[in-house]
Amino acid sequence: MLKPVAFVVVSLIVLVALWIYFKPQFPEQQAQDGAKAAGVAAPGAMGVPAGARSAEVGTPSVRADVFDLTIKGGKLRSGPEVLQVHQGERVTLNIRSDSRDELHLHGYDLHAQLGPGETASLQFIADRTGRFGMELHKAHSELGALEVYPQ
Repeated sequence: MLKPVAFVVVSLIVLVALWIYFKPQFPEQQAQDGAKAAGVAAPGAMGVPAGARSAEVGTPSVRADVFDLTIKGGKLRSGPEVLQVHQGERVTLNIRSDSRDELHLHGYDLHAQLGPGETASLQFIADRTGRFGMELHKAHSELGALEVYPQ
C-alpha cells in the first residue's frame, strides 16, 4: 500500500516541477527574469517603457513593421495576404477601403473603422504568437492573417 502512495506523490511533485519550469510567461516578465539572472536592469524595471530608446539603460529599439493594405469590393487588392512578424515587434496596419466597414484582427481583438477613401491605422505590439485572422465585419469576408513568430 505504501509503494502506490509514494509513486503518486513523486509523480505529482514531478508534474508540478515540470509545469513551473515550462509555464508560459509574458515577454516583459521574461526580459525581467533574464535581466535578474544577468544582474542588469530590464526595460520597464527602471521606469523605462519596454521598447523605448534610452542611452542610459542601453535598450535596443523595437523593430517596427508597417503594412499598407488596400481593400476594394470587400477584398484585399493590395498588400500581403499573410503579415509575418516576430513577437515583441511594433506593428502598424494602414488600411484604405472603398467602402464603410470594420476590420477586426482576431486574437488581439482590435478593430478599425473604415470609411470610403480614408486610411485607418491599427498600431500594436505583437505580444501573442500564432496565426490570427483579419476580417471585414459588414462584408463578412476574410482578408488574410497575421502570423506572429516567437522571438
